[in-house]
Formats: sequence, structure tokens, C-alpha cells
Amino acid sequence: MPAALYYPHTDIKNEIILKNSLLLWDKVETITPRENWSPHRFTDKYCNEAVDLIVRNRKPTHDEQQLAHDALLGLYNSGELFKLVAANNTQNRGHYPIYPEKFMGETWRILRQGGMARWINELSDYGVPPNLGFLMMSLLADACAGTQIQKITDRTDAYSWLSESRAQSINSSHIKGLDISQVAPNFERLVTLSLEVLDARNIPIKRLVELRKREAKNSGTDYSAMRRRYAKALQNHVKRICADARNKSDVKELERQFKLELSTDLTDLKAELKLASYKSLFSKEVAVSAALTAGSLISPIAGLTSLGTQIGLVGVIPLIKTAIEFRGARRIAMQKHVSSWLYLGTQNKNLSAL
Repeated sequence: MPAALYYPHTDIKNEIILKNSLLLWDKVETITPRENWSPHRFTDKYCNEAVDLIVRNRKPTHDEQQLAHDALLGLYNSGELFKLVAANNTQNRGHYPIYPEKFMGETWRILRQGGMARWINELSDYGVPPNLGFLMMSLLADACAGTQIQKITDRTDAYSWLSESRAQSINSSHIKGLDISQVAPNFERLVTLSLEVLDARNIPIKRLVELRKREAKNSGTDYSAMRRRYAKALQNHVKRICADARNKSDVKELERQFKLELSTDLTDLKAELKLASYKSLFSKEVAVSAALTAGSLISPIAGLTSLGTQIGLVGVIPLIKTAIEFRGARRIAMQKHVSSWLYLGTQNKNLSAL
């Protein structure tokens, strides 16, 4: 899961979205009116470091704007757009400002012609009814994300209502929260369950930033593989929910299974790491090194003026061999398990040599 696309807003201001993004994705794009857009800055310096590490601007191309325009025009011509604007729900109060550069001039012309958009001088933006604004940004996100980029949103309240409303208008069934195009609630829930398994619910964003920096410093080989394995497990489970769940009880049972699977994986990981440690501790090389070092302290051999140095060198060589073997065993264990990435985040000292 290399990238995600955040919407409907231009900036990420939600720390939960930011933390989940550090755990899951290579980068998170936000739909901006300009390529040189300056992203939102937090008061916390580690949040700002996180933004600098993973948040990227995404200015829609003409083709992407055209796709969003065509989808919106179809709803306009069918009359569905007018019904949406007229709908009275808690999300449809006031106006929703949108930067004009995000959509084609023709899109704004049609919306103004239909009385659905007006220019707001003090903001230099177009204002539209919130229901329409959320829909417009969802259609634009669809166009920008395509099939390879994961969409995420923190406006689940609005999009749950919008999805249900549209389903009703075409007489189709709707299961709240199971639309894979609005996966942020599912990922957020599964991340929360994951952190509960490791008792890591309060991992500070500072630790996640340090992990991502270490990943970048180490060319991303092992660290990226662990992060992507974890993200893939969550993505597969979200797909499973969308395919198999028919009600809230099904979702709850699938989440229980996910939590159990992750717990088992973590137990196996810890057992393998402990076994690697024990094998190193009780290996013949360690025993020989310990005996030689002890011998140099207890019974010096007459005539050898540099015995300590010589014994030390004899002892260090097998220790180095054992350390290399231990790191190799630990690396193999970490590479195998879904829980490795989160486990790494819970350690006081990160496992720097994998």
C-alpha cells in the first residue's frame, strides 16, 4: 500500500489520520489548488516532522478534473444533484467553500447556472451546500486516486450519510461503514485493535516519526517491508469485511478474529526473538569467550606480558560471530510477522540492526 489520498479537505489537521498514515503508507497526498501549496502546520514539532516526511501535494490534472466533471454532470442531468442539495440533514447547513482551481471552469458554470454555487468574495472561493461539497470532493478523489491509491477521510459522518442517501435514491441496499471507498473508519478501527493487542495505544507520534526516519536512513529495505506487510494485512481485512459482512454482528466477529490472529502472530514473534536470544546466550562461542575472559582475570599465564589483550581478542572474535548470527535470526523473525512493525514501535530502543 504505497500511497493514500486524503479528502475532502485540503489539509490534514487530524492527528489520528497523521499517526495512522505514519504506520501505514509511504506517503499521503492531499488535493491542493496549487502544486506549491504550503501544508497546515501543527503546534507540535513532531506532527510537523510527520507532515514533512509523508504529506505531499496533489494538484488535479485536467483529465482528473474532466472525470469528476463528467460524473457530476450525469448526476446534474438526472436531477439527483438537486435532490441532494435540497436534502435537510445535519451536514447540510451553511456553505462549503471550495478552491475554484480544484475543478474545471465549466463545472462551476453549470453549478452557478443551477443555483448551486456562488462566489464568496471575502474567501475568493466558491461556496456550495455542504452535501454537494462533500460529493464533489468524493468524485474528485475518485478521479485522482484511480485504482492504485487508497482513499482516506476523517469526515465519516458526512460520507456515511451521503452513501446511504445515494443508495436509497437508486433503491439499493446500504450497510453503513462497509463502503471500501471510505475506508478510514475501518483502518482506524483496525489500527486501534492492533495497538490494543500490543498495549501500544499511546505510542507517541515522536516514536513513529523516529521509526520513519530510521526507515528512510536504512534505505527502507527491512523497515518498509515490515510496514507494508502490516498495512497489507489491514487492507486485506477491510476487503474481507466489505465482502463477507452483512450486519454489525458480522463486523464485530470479523474484528474479533483479526485481533486474535494478530495476537497469535505477536506471541509467535516474541517466542522466536526469545529463542534467538537464548541460542546466542548459551552458544559454544559465548561460553568459550566467557571462559577465556574469566581465565585472564583469575589465572594469568607467566611470561605473557599482553595476556589480557591476547585473551580479549580470542574472546571477541567468537562473540562477533554470535552477534551476527543473532541479528540474522532476529531479522528473519521480524521479516516473517505482521506484528513486527508495531512491535518495533513499542520498544524503548528501536531494533536498529535488523
